[in-house]
Amino acid sequence: MTKRFRIALSFAGEKRDFVVRMAHVLADRFSADQILYDKFHEGEFACSNLAFHLPSLYQNEADLVVAILCNNYSEKEWCGLEWNAIYSLIKQGNVKQVMLLRFDRVEPAELFGLAGFVDLDDKTPEETAALILSRLAINKGQKKDYYLSTNSIDLDWPDVTPVLDWPVANHREAKLAFAKLITHRAPFRILPIYGPTEIGKTHLTKQFLRHAFKIPGLTCGRLDFKGSTDIDTELRIFAQNLKVETPSGSVVSQLSQIFTSLQKIARPTLLIFDTFEMAGEAENWMQQSLLLSIIRETWLRVIVVGQQPLKVHGEPWDGASASPIKLSVPNPEEWFEFGQTYKPNLTLEFVRQAHDYAGGKSAILAQLIGPSE
Repeated sequence: MTKRFRIALSFAGEKRDFVVRMAHVLADRFSADQILYDKFHEGEFACSNLAFHLPSLYQNEADLVVAILCNNYSEKEWCGLEWNAIYSLIKQGNVKQVMLLRFDRVEPAELFGLAGFVDLDDKTPEETAALILSRLAINKGQKKDYYLSTNSIDLDWPDVTPVLDWPVANHREAKLAFAKLITHRAPFRILPIYGPTEIGKTHLTKQFLRHAFKIPGLTCGRLDFKGSTDIDTELRIFAQNLKVETPSGSVVSQLSQIFTSLQKIARPTLLIFDTFEMAGEAENWMQQSLLLSIIRETWLRVIVVGQQPLKVHGEPWDGASASPIKLSVPNPEEWFEFGQTYKPNLTLEFVRQAHDYAGGKSAILAQLIGPSE
């Protein structure tokens, strides 16, 4: 039997800012009518018997019920009514119909420590929406990315961030910003990142590119200005990755030709520029042409990485840019947390010694502690 809602969301008001973004991503995939989120149904819910009507919707009219738990959830009267319906589904054995998410690692006493949760403290609303859509697809007997795929006829930035894995220590803020940047509803289209040398900036840009290549239909390329003895070769590879004609002439001329080709195609494109402080004559072109164009070229997203922050405030593209993100050097404890994923027998003492030996240099520590190639 067809149910009215694809997804029903139960949450405390303290988490509304997070949930509203998630709800809109889900509504973009289906429609607002198919998402049980109170602000999508205000007229219907302005009724005298809502305390009886609402629990029945969670119990009987949703393909997937998502409980977003937090410290305040159990204290809320309406959450209590919704939870009674949700817990009833669990008791009746309809466990696939319920997905449990949480902040603050809270857990209802009724579940006796036996339930599995998605912890949201380090996730964006967009990443969370992707996980919900994956679960719904699995419940429907589809591949987990069924509701995440991009229509090949009408290419656009994805509605939700693909699930990301990060073989990088620390740099959480940059990862979360990237997750926002590559979605249709991104709050910015320019992402400046900066930090001192030997901190892992180049490795981070390579991870950005790796994940960008996974998005169907996305055009993406990475250009590193780092003291290349053959910038022409770097630009040819850049053009090849972007699938445009190989340019010729000066660096600025080649970049202009590449950008002109991209403008003709005007499809979702991500450009990643590393070691920006060494861009030389290309720096003026980027600021006066590329970044200025991004105001109207909504198909384009740009990441600029260097040792010094890109000037944003007061520039014409200010409204299209995130605030520059400063990277800090990962400490031994953060490297230890990172390395346990790949080397279960790793010890903190070993990591501290390796950190001292490497002088904190991320490139060396990633080889010692990270995944084996």
